[in-house]
Amino acid sequence: MCDRFGPLPEAMEHLLLVSELKVIASGKAITSIVADKDRLKLLRNEDYISLAGKFPRLKKKTAGPRLREVKKLLLAL
Repeated sequence: MCDRFGPLPEAMEHLLLVSELKVIASGKAITSIVADKDRLKLLRNEDYISLAGKFPRLKKKTAGPRLREVKKLLLAL
């Protein structure tokens, strides 16, 4: 995305991604998204969502790629 002042700062791109995650999560009745170290904890109907009895693992370490990884996991639900 670009505006009349040039490309968006990285922090603004992250903010937009977080907003997008909130919209996607609300559409799937997810009320909480928490990244605890490398584990993704998603809360829906007072219960945590797990895959094969475990929390999904996040592989990316930096903010942008990690947010995109969360988005991909949310869309797969």
